[in-house]
Amino acid sequence: MNPFRALNRWLTERIVRLLVKERGVYHQRFPNDMERLRESLRPGDVVLVEGSQRISEVIKYLTQSSWSHAAIYVGDSLLKRGDHQASIWRQRYGDAANALLVEANVEDGVTASPLSKYVNHNLRICRPINLRPGDQSTVIDTVISQLGSPYNRDHIMSLLWYFLPVEIMPKRWRQKALETSGRLSKEMVCSTQIAMAFQKVRYPIQPMITLTEDDESATVPPPARRQRRLGVTMPEWLTLGRKPARRTVFDTGVFVPCDPSFVTPRDFDLSPYFDIVKICASEAREFDYKKIHWSIAEHEIAAQGQPASEPGSSGSAGSAGSAGSADSSETADVENDRIAPLASRVRLFSRTW
Repeated sequence: MNPFRALNRWLTERIVRLLVKERGVYHQRFPNDMERLRESLRPGDVVLVEGSQRISEVIKYLTQSSWSHAAIYVGDSLLKRGDHQASIWRQRYGDAANALLVEANVEDGVTASPLSKYVNHNLRICRPINLRPGDQSTVIDTVISQLGSPYNRDHIMSLLWYFLPVEIMPKRWRQKALETSGRLSKEMVCSTQIAMAFQKVRYPIQPMITLTEDDESATVPPPARRQRRLGVTMPEWLTLGRKPARRTVFDTGVFVPCDPSFVTPRDFDLSPYFDIVKICASEAREFDYKKIHWSIAEHEIAAQGQPASEPGSSGSAGSAGSAGSADSSETADVENDRIAPLASRVRLFSRTW
């Protein structure tokens, strides 16, 4: 083995071992109702997770997102196959095997996990819009066929390099390393395996779009464009009551699929081709915010909105003080702009470790 590659592998293993440790503090925004969650999920839904490991905080910071992990819901599809794997998952998870996720994690590679694994995590459901039943089955079969594949740890390190500032590593080098690690290896990362499954049925995630016609041709109906080219003018009374057939980007655009190696959990959240399904513990019609038991009384909440007044202060004195401190506040703003990037990195380090 190449000594440089061996050193890189050894360093990657040590860094990953440090990053997969659990963080001491995790804030769950709302308790999950697992029964309602199972009833709402459909096979093919992408489940985004705000992870609780150190690497989760790093991924969230680098991708500027709340989500650090992605899994795809397959339900009881593994059990319906009836092969030896079905008995393995049934024996391992019991009744929880009826609601399984296929995911790729650093410890186990591509594996099936019960939905209850993330009962204490913040979740978001991204549902592909109008995914046809046949394509849905293809997506599920594709991710199931990847079970047992190892996790591409080198790709994670390349992804970290890719999101670093350009000053540290030139962008062309970072992109080349990411493409090489993703294409030359059969190993998987969480977002890549899901993106590959959807691209197999040509379902978009975050494609680049090139318009083939100008904006005017996209809004003018085809008959009007034909008459304009021929120099013929149609009487207005013949066009009364007709609505122009507005063409969309799906008619005039050419979609360029994204590289699965560059897909992150955030892309499913921001994709216009996935619906966001939010699960609340109660039905919307049952929700009444007036019945919420707050930790402080209503008059205390109202008091918090009142501006605090310092003893002995007056309006004129306040005006003079604000005028006198204009220069100092401007200097402070400039100083804050200079130390903001450093402060954000310090906060990331403190949250991660």
